[in-house]
Amino acid sequence: MLKSFSESSEPMIIVDREGREYRLKLAVDEDQHFIAKLLYRNTEVGIINCVFDPPGELMIGDLLIRNDIIHTPPHLLAFLWRLLVKPKPIDYRQKGLGTHLLQFAIAIARQRGFRRIYGSLTQEDINNNPNLVKWYKKHGFQILPPSAENIDTAVFGISMDLEGKSS
Repeated sequence: MLKSFSESSEPMIIVDREGREYRLKLAVDEDQHFIAKLLYRNTEVGIINCVFDPPGELMIGDLLIRNDIIHTPPHLLAFLWRLLVKPKPIDYRQKGLGTHLLQFAIAIARQRGFRRIYGSLTQEDINNNPNLVKWYKKHGFQILPPSAENIDTAVFGISMDLEGKSS
């Protein structure tokens, strides 16, 4: 059963490169996985989904920062104005939010004494973010050919060895 982090303690606040504050909402299944969501104005703008598999390793199942958010108008006048003027979706990428989520996952893995973090990159991931391989390298991940532990559609595997590394 998932336990929500925000129900048991103060919400964690994340600040982007522009100084905007986001609330981090975490749900953890102690034995299997966790999901961390970033919320801005109660709208989910980012998510990381990780699985504890095999024991002692953390698999990044998905890490996504939205680029298509149109926020709900705060009052009726704004809603009516929005009917006349179509708002542009807000892109939350390139603000440091993915880095915050990735560092959060790395911290959880270290806290639990995990040996390694790994995941898969698909062609769709790379098409959506051409700098993704470089970004993972910058954060200490090795970029590997796909292997049996990666999803079928992987074009690369990513892996970070945590043994012997401190924060």
